[in-house]
Amino acid sequence: MLSKLKAVPAIIAAAGMVICVYGQSVRYQAQSAALSNGAVVRTHASATGGSYVRMEDGNITFTVNAPSAGFYAIEARYSNTYGGPKTQYLYINNSRESEIPFPSTGTVEPTFAVLLIAGKVNLRAGSNTVAIRNYWGWVDIDYIDVTPFAETPFNLKTTLVNPNATVPAQKMFQFLREQFGKRIISGIMTDYGLGTSSTIETTPVMAHVKNASGKFPAHVGFDFFHGTGQTWARGNWFDQYNDATIRMAIELYERGGFPTFCWHWKDPMHQGQGTGSALDQLFYVRSTGYPNGTLFDLRTAFTNSTYDHWNTSGEVYRALIRDIDMVSDYLKQLQDAGVPILWRPLHEAAGGWFWWGRDRVAKPCAQLWRLMYDRMVNHHGLNNLIWIWTTEQSGPDKNDGGWYPGDSYVDIIGVDIYVARNNYSALSSRFEAIKNMFGTDKIIALSENGSIPHPDSLIATGAAWSWWKTWNGEFMTQHNTTAHWNTVMNHPYVITLEDMPGLLGGSWANYRLNTTSVFNDGVKTVSGSAVRAPQALARGKTLRVTSFDNSDLRIRMVNVQGRTVKSFSTKGSADFSLKNVPAGRYVVEIKKSGKRVSASSVIVK
Repeated sequence: MLSKLKAVPAIIAAAGMVICVYGQSVRYQAQSAALSNGAVVRTHASATGGSYVRMEDGNITFTVNAPSAGFYAIEARYSNTYGGPKTQYLYINNSRESEIPFPSTGTVEPTFAVLLIAGKVNLRAGSNTVAIRNYWGWVDIDYIDVTPFAETPFNLKTTLVNPNATVPAQKMFQFLREQFGKRIISGIMTDYGLGTSSTIETTPVMAHVKNASGKFPAHVGFDFFHGTGQTWARGNWFDQYNDATIRMAIELYERGGFPTFCWHWKDPMHQGQGTGSALDQLFYVRSTGYPNGTLFDLRTAFTNSTYDHWNTSGEVYRALIRDIDMVSDYLKQLQDAGVPILWRPLHEAAGGWFWWGRDRVAKPCAQLWRLMYDRMVNHHGLNNLIWIWTTEQSGPDKNDGGWYPGDSYVDIIGVDIYVARNNYSALSSRFEAIKNMFGTDKIIALSENGSIPHPDSLIATGAAWSWWKTWNGEFMTQHNTTAHWNTVMNHPYVITLEDMPGLLGGSWANYRLNTTSVFNDGVKTVSGSAVRAPQALARGKTLRVTSFDNSDLRIRMVNVQGRTVKSFSTKGSADFSLKNVPAGRYVVEIKKSGKRVSASSVIVK
């Protein structure tokens, strides 16, 4: 969490609202905010000032005064004693910014804890509104603290957690590190209708993006959805699907792409309830809304209630190992083909809807991850995997006994975020909250999404997601317009399959490990020759534009509010004075012949 200066607060009355100033932090009490839709003030000795707000199904709107325009972080002191994590919406100036996952704080009402609810939001100078609006479940709010955002640089680890990782896996990881914060990799999730005739170019999701933009995504998601299950058998359509995913992953990698696999793991004990012929194919937990869900309980695989020891002689443990071995055989085929895999099992665990997160009990899932890692890496010798943990941010992810398996078992942190359709925000607040939780030594990726963040917004806010991966179906077609697909896939900040080595005259074999990358930012292939896009770099109060030919260029600097602050023109390379430009982050757009050829994020100090 953000640290607070230990000082006696100054009390300020502003527009009828009592606030407290803690160093650079400003505290806004919930009971002084605008309440609506049934949110009510309650009293309790453990609340600051003796009062807090019980949201119930209502909303809280704070009026926040920012001394200057820029980025701020927001913490909340809250209580959630309503049974499991709850989620609310965060609105900034009446625009939905993100969802806020509120972990449970206990069972005694109220029990307060402090949570970073907005890692990085943009506020204008003067009056702003910060609203917590009801989405799912109840929470209680004591206050929020608003603090100027302070950038913390990343210091990424240079090696994979598996010391015996294959050279192709090391190369892919190196490429991800090199591009992190510079560009974002485009991605899409395949559907579940793959068969013997499916190819990268003809599968519906890839064809949709190609038709909309003229480009293919570089990152493609596959699933061992039919890798296990009681009715699995060689020769049926399950096997055709599995074979198709392996064949297409190899094809994608040979073209320079990034194959990723998740695993919607079917109930290992086939304990589905209800009616139907496919109850053995279930991974959702049985609930009121899903009466045919599985009753399988991972906790029964342990010998004690603290989940420290597996019952290795029990049938549940043996079923887990059987399924892990089956999927390992598929992964071995990919390793034998020289293909590294971005491997994302046990995803969305803390949500509680999959059996590996049943009842939102964390430790069994973390133990299962470690068991899977040991079985796949040390028993099966699978060294082609880059391990991705998917956080739900409803923690305690990093605490002992929490969901997170540990830094020595995880290479990359991912998060699945689905916001309103056609909401193309950068999700920068969630990015910074994850960075705050996990630290600065791991790549962070948008492992699933609906609406795709706009590249300009990503650059302006510094939300350095490594990739996005839009889910199939309505998320691909309705949450993103055709025009938006065309915009993002043709943006200089976005890496498509066409940018990768398979279409630059070679393959991943041409990419050198531990040397300067041959894939420089902005390199495009035009009529068989490499033409590098012009680049912009701010040094102090000077903007240096480097052009690799003598073309006429038009340069525009845009602030985080989207307003143009400076415009320049040049023929070839040039330096421009930024003497009167305020310190901050800007986007520098460069156009040639009326078309944008590059967009760079720069910081003026």
